[in-house]
Amino acid sequence: MRGADEEPSAAAAGTPAAGAPAAGAPAAGAPAAGTPAAGAPAAGRLRRLGRWIREHYCTIDVRTLGLFRLVLGALLMGDCLRHWAEASWIYSNEGVLTNHYHLFHPSSGFNFSLYHAFSSLGEVHVAFALSLFCFFCFFIGWHTRLFSILSFLLVTSRDNRIVMIENGGYVVVNLITCWAMFMPTGRRFSVDALIRSYRERQERTAADLADRSRPAWAEQPYVSGVVLLAILNLATIYYFNVVNKSGQIWRRGETVHYVLHLDRMVTGLAVVAREYLPLWTKKGLTWGVLVLEALLVPWILSPYGRRVTRALAMGGMWGLHGSFGVMMRLGPFSWFMIAWSFLLPTAQHWEALERWYRRRAAPRVVVYDGGSPLAFALMRLLVRLDALELLRFEEARAAAAGAGGEAGAGGPRPELLVVRDPADGRLFQGAGALREILQALPGGRFARPVVWALSLGAPGALLGLASRRRDEMARFFGLGRRARARAAESPSPLSEKLARGRVVAREALVAYLGLCAVSQAINENKSVPAVLKHKQPSFVQATIVYPRLLQGWGMFAPNPITEDGSLAVDAITIDGRHVDPFTGEPPDLDLTDARGLGLGQIKQDYFNRIRLDRNKAFRRPGLQEFLLRYPERTGRAEDEIVAFDVYWVRDQCPRPGEGAPYKNEALPILSYRKPGYRARPGMPALPPVKKEVSAGN
Repeated sequence: MRGADEEPSAAAAGTPAAGAPAAGAPAAGAPAAGTPAAGAPAAGRLRRLGRWIREHYCTIDVRTLGLFRLVLGALLMGDCLRHWAEASWIYSNEGVLTNHYHLFHPSSGFNFSLYHAFSSLGEVHVAFALSLFCFFCFFIGWHTRLFSILSFLLVTSRDNRIVMIENGGYVVVNLITCWAMFMPTGRRFSVDALIRSYRERQERTAADLADRSRPAWAEQPYVSGVVLLAILNLATIYYFNVVNKSGQIWRRGETVHYVLHLDRMVTGLAVVAREYLPLWTKKGLTWGVLVLEALLVPWILSPYGRRVTRALAMGGMWGLHGSFGVMMRLGPFSWFMIAWSFLLPTAQHWEALERWYRRRAAPRVVVYDGGSPLAFALMRLLVRLDALELLRFEEARAAAAGAGGEAGAGGPRPELLVVRDPADGRLFQGAGALREILQALPGGRFARPVVWALSLGAPGALLGLASRRRDEMARFFGLGRRARARAAESPSPLSEKLARGRVVAREALVAYLGLCAVSQAINENKSVPAVLKHKQPSFVQATIVYPRLLQGWGMFAPNPITEDGSLAVDAITIDGRHVDPFTGEPPDLDLTDARGLGLGQIKQDYFNRIRLDRNKAFRRPGLQEFLLRYPERTGRAEDEIVAFDVYWVRDQCPRPGEGAPYKNEALPILSYRKPGYRARPGMPALPPVKKEVSAGN
């Protein structure tokens, strides 16, 4: 085997270096001649390493990016609706934290939120409606780059509006939306791609429809450092989630037992599971979680056999986080981690999926009215939707008027479109034709009930109307045979330089964010040796904290929570009733009989954080004023509150092998009595003010 010092120089490979002596000139005695030759092997190895990293970690299929955008956009819309449902008490000035108070008493350093500009509940509704519109535009891929940036600003602003309800899931949303900004997620499966295709290619004949060649921007993979950063960040989450879980409870396999008994977090399914699963099963699940999280790291990062390892990683992530999502109320964490997994498919997976789908597909021939501009416009749309090329297109002409008549003159017009099965010649018209077309499009066979509903519903009726009124609709939409688009002009030297400059600037920003992420991961994770931790410059802190791009990972680490708890309010109304304004029911100061509290992530995390001493500043006036506005929310004067005590109610989860919680406590953290209030005759006097105690740091 040739040693490193025996590797041929660049000149020996066939291309003489600049300034090298001509062929036949003596090589000995030239002092500078040996310098390039000695450095060439090292430089060549670096170039090969760079190409290898670029190929294995910095390259991604644009179809993967398109699918990733669809999943991420759908989840952003769903998460927006989840927060919108809580807008009245958590985001508006009628809630627990007004925007003006938070501006002067920010809950974190480097705090910025667009939501601080919206005060009343009506204004907050407008803010959420605009947010939902932006997420929808990102989902469909319309002006994708713009709305990906706006989506990032909006999710980080929503997080910064009230940091008390932030958990690891919010950070995952911020990170994944940040990395998406730097990716061309609109090149496939998007409105942008459709519009660009229409602009660049204008078919005029059936032969044009048969040409299925795609432009380079829709085929070439995307290469950028942000792909490497996103994949490394994903692996980092699982790495630290494993190494940070170093406690004895994890080692003994008791974590699942304790987690299933956290009534403030669990769903009804978890309540059933904890009552019927034996302890040995819970131990197996605990160790299984650790093993799976550990395996995900090499599966995600493996440069070889990625067709298998990436598929294993996706399946493992779906199983792991799907289980978390149905068992616990963790907010966006589980579902956005699943969304992150959609960055893993490679071109091999797409090709394998295409081959599998084609074996089960049903090719169809679409016969359209060749004399109808509307029909031809529909065919142009189908060409762009038919990514698997299962549809073929044929023109149909009007029949002759009779013997000796001119072809097409006065004859009956063909159907707007008819679908033919090339295997047996069956014809489908009307709703049946629409159904066959939809089933031939990508994914149509997986959604047959939806396809049937669409073909028989409004789209089917619309197709019938279009067939009857094809000429009027063509004129209304201004359809007609257009001239072929002019060939694209070559970019000017200035535009090429600007394009290269944008790429360099993008990669430089990505590299900077990557260095900030590494610094934050080192400082924030407890398992990293103290010698590596360092003081960050203020600009790095601002880069991380403003958009909440944190990197501390360790769910239930080093040990899971063994103490359950929730907030309970014992409020006294003016007519002497005791009520909890959060529930409208009498206060419950005993958790030991709970079978799940049914709290959403926002409420249970707010309850858990407001009880901490570091958040005392947000109890009065924030929480206090919200509780006193209870009669405004109910619309009943008799619900006026004259006194209340806010308790952190806690108990200890059952010991392994047992099922009953123990050691229930109610710790008063906020107490209020209406100034100057005198009880009505026959009503008991108000109890004395409770002494507020610490319920945690």
